Amino acid sequence: MLLSELSQAKVAVWGYGVEGKATSTYLSKRCPQLQFSVLCQPHEVDDQPHQFITEPVTSALLNQFDVVIKSPGISPYQEWLKEVHCQLTSASALWFSNERQGQVIAITGTKGKSTSSALLAHVLESMGHKVVLAGNIGVPLIACLDDCDFVVLETSSYQAQDGAIQADLAVLLNVYSEHLDWHGNEAQYQLDKWRLMEQASAVVLNHKDANTLKLLESTPLSQAIHWFNQSHGYYVLNGVLMYQDKALVSKHGWQLAGDHNLVNAAAVCTVINCLDLNIMPAVNHLKTFQPLPHRLQPVATINGVHYINDSIASTPKATQAALATVAAHRTLLLVGGYDRGLDWQWWVESISQEPPKAIICSGANSEKIADLILNHGIKTQCIKQASLKSAVEQAKRMAEPGDVVLLSPGAPSFDAFNDYQHRGQQFIQWIK
Repeated sequence: MLLSELSQAKVAVWGYGVEGKATSTYLSKRCPQLQFSVLCQPHEVDDQPHQFITEPVTSALLNQFDVVIKSPGISPYQEWLKEVHCQLTSASALWFSNERQGQVIAITGTKGKSTSSALLAHVLESMGHKVVLAGNIGVPLIACLDDCDFVVLETSSYQAQDGAIQADLAVLLNVYSEHLDWHGNEAQYQLDKWRLMEQASAVVLNHKDANTLKLLESTPLSQAIHWFNQSHGYYVLNGVLMYQDKALVSKHGWQLAGDHNLVNAAAVCTVINCLDLNIMPAVNHLKTFQPLPHRLQPVATINGVHYINDSIASTPKATQAALATVAAHRTLLLVGGYDRGLDWQWWVESISQEPPKAIICSGANSEKIADLILNHGIKTQCIKQASLKSAVEQAKRMAEPGDVVLLSPGAPSFDAFNDYQHRGQQFIQWIK
């Protein structure tokens, strides 16, 4: 949507989180004569000169406007939105129509997109390019108004859904169950992710991700496809990042933990190749990248016990990857959180041969996880606690020198915390 189309329209910004605030600032800067409204919660009202509306958002309220710029966290699949007749759009659509610049590399995936996006931005910057890191990390896309060579856009399924993101290169790291409450079902979640691929000029795909291969088979792409995680390109073998038969980086030769991060690096290297940039400097810059907070973050060693914060883990798959990076038999695992209805049975089966030393469950889905563990007869201590704080205290009492206390919840945080960052910060405070 062009800004000129808004000049005579009645406009609202729906949602006043980080992106909603950035969108409001953008409209005030680019369309100073536009009188728009902001639909938000009463506690979100600030001192900005916007027209705030804090009443509950209904179809009748939205229909008072011609155009509503919706924040990504608001699901368009809510039944009552079928009664809405105004035009719903997004900040992404505004940016691509009015502000697009540089080459846009959009990275998505159920897990790994933040690390991969930050890693790619770091490599490109270290190679002398002007880079903007945008999306769920970095700055909101709508705030990217300065000239640059590359925009690295960390893209959620929420942002991909409306099809507004038209990347020069789109990367899909992996696809498995998440955000089913927002998308309605797994099939829709996958299709919304895939929409990013369909709108891109070229794509980078994971050759070993089964769901990606199924999506490609059912909904073929016409644009160029570049593969990673296969032996003709960049892949991981025995804890080493490889290019064909050449070893590039071992898991001990850089700052990130886990084979899954080497797979992320394989995706980044494939992007570098697609951009026709020199790969060897890029590989060297991989080694200088520092891990992002709350992602397998070593926090402290206290009385010989190692504490690791992996609060970002909001699916059982992510918890499985975290466990693979530590010695499971010496690990006290903290799991549980908001119950999104994800399947934990396969996860329980996956840890049965080499379970953690102890599993301490808390949060809304703690009963479900604990029951599955106990019913499966896994030989480990399984303890239920009323809160994450009490789970941490339990782990501190049980842990012995050499043990690892790993927070990798496998579930979202918003049953008890503002977000995963808040959860991780609380964990750090409680262990000290």
